[in-house]
Amino acid sequence: MGKNKISLKLFLAVLGLLVSTVSFACPSLRNFYDLLESDPTALIESLDEILEQCYGNSEYFALEGAAYLSLGDLLRALENLERALLLDPSNGSAAVDFAEVLYRQGQVISALEINSQLLLREDLPDDLREAISRRQRRWQGDTRQQSFSFGTSVGYDNNLNSAPIAERLALTLSGNPVLLDVSSEFRAAGAAYARVTGGTTILSVGQDVNSRLTGSITGRFSEESDYDLIQGSARYRLSDASDVSRWNTTFGLDHLVWGGNTVFSSATIRASFLFKDLGACRIYSRLALQYQKYKAQDLLSGYEYFLGPGSECDLFIAGEPNRIGFELGALRNRAEYSSRLGGDREGWQGNLFWQRNLGVGQLIGQYQFTEFNDEEGYSLLFKNGISRQEHLHSVYFSYVRPLKSFGGTAQIVGTAAYHNQDSSIALFRTRGASVEFGVAWGF
Repeated sequence: MGKNKISLKLFLAVLGLLVSTVSFACPSLRNFYDLLESDPTALIESLDEILEQCYGNSEYFALEGAAYLSLGDLLRALENLERALLLDPSNGSAAVDFAEVLYRQGQVISALEINSQLLLREDLPDDLREAISRRQRRWQGDTRQQSFSFGTSVGYDNNLNSAPIAERLALTLSGNPVLLDVSSEFRAAGAAYARVTGGTTILSVGQDVNSRLTGSITGRFSEESDYDLIQGSARYRLSDASDVSRWNTTFGLDHLVWGGNTVFSSATIRASFLFKDLGACRIYSRLALQYQKYKAQDLLSGYEYFLGPGSECDLFIAGEPNRIGFELGALRNRAEYSSRLGGDREGWQGNLFWQRNLGVGQLIGQYQFTEFNDEEGYSLLFKNGISRQEHLHSVYFSYVRPLKSFGGTAQIVGTAAYHNQDSSIALFRTRGASVEFGVAWGF
């Protein structure tokens, strides 16, 4: 009799366990798929009701991820699809949608890798294999992108020729001070101008390294044709392919034609390395090397170096995202020729910038301070050979916003700039301000 009671209790315990398991088992999800196309929001609501029963079900999270993807909520889609693949790495439908999410987030290379792995599977239906193959070919085209830009603007500059502000210069002749009037043709000339700019960019996305090649040419023309300028530049940039780039290197060439004559050319190498990513803020170091070649005054040519730290932060101010950053570094300019007036130069430079959304547009502000001191006296003609010491302050603001009436990619651009350079030698004291408005297009 005792043995029968024990057997009955054991049977009831097992039966209770089975009932409990059945009641908490994830139900069949076959009937949910119709809602994926017709009403993904209702599908998500229905799936949420059975979440506790389906915590360990890969198909459940794949289906919910697909619903969020259909609604365009990439963050929640990514979370659910990652969970589905963790529970079952062989879940093909989750992998298909996971690759789509990565692609839409801009992670083209990662999306292509998952696509390639899917094409190696032997259990793919022929129609799905063909669809994935087409997607693979389309995405591969996005690893190389080319764009063009064109802009035109008008403006006014009160010192178009970058002339000194002094009306008289104090010179030392035979040991005696002499004041000489600056000829009107060498004084600051203000004039309205028109600017035309064109450029192209070729972007290549790789597994480990991204590259960007840009070229542009700018022409500024006014009634004062002696001060017209044409500037050409080219940049080739290599950077780490991660979401937050740990390093980047840029090679650049610049060429300036002033008043129909070649004035200046330069070759530049810049490199930056991310020291610390704090989430909202990033700390990095930057090194720049530049060779400066002056065509008309060859003795001014030299090599300039910059080295220093910097930081940028993404902050919310009054509910709007702002990017604020600064750089501070040491400068040195080594003369190419020993006979250059003033010899080598050294100093430092600070740069503060700010960027934020303003209405439907974007506002950018920048302040820069530069100090440069000659290591030798500049010339006996100026205060018996005083050493040149210079301080430059410059402020720049730019506002860009869409201008749909001029085309889908058109933007209106407004800029304002001011600079003031003080120097121990009056010849190098300059000051100027400019305003400019124009339209730019991207193709």
